[in-house]
Amino acid sequence: MVDTTVQGKAVAHPTDARLTHRAIEKLVDLAKGEGVKLRQRYLRLAKRTAIMVGRYTHAHQFKRAGRELKFLRTRLAGSVASSGTSAARSIAILRAHLLDG
Repeated sequence: MVDTTVQGKAVAHPTDARLTHRAIEKLVDLAKGEGVKLRQRYLRLAKRTAIMVGRYTHAHQFKRAGRELKFLRTRLAGSVASSGTSAARSIAILRAHLLDG
């Protein structure tokens, strides 16, 4: 006899907003570690925007969620640009740091 009972798990699936916010966090931490002064405070607004994407999606307000997600992606591009390096180099550095730890 085989027990086929299925137990639900609390799995947090990655969303675009969460992944983008995580990338912004990593870039800001990386810039801080390298001593690069950013022009803006990206984490403060990015956190709030990521939260709002989740809220809008839950409420089935997909146009609003898309607008916030676009803003979040713009913030990611801005954090890459203001770090003073090329986008390709920043992404390569970020990828290396993500794989290390």
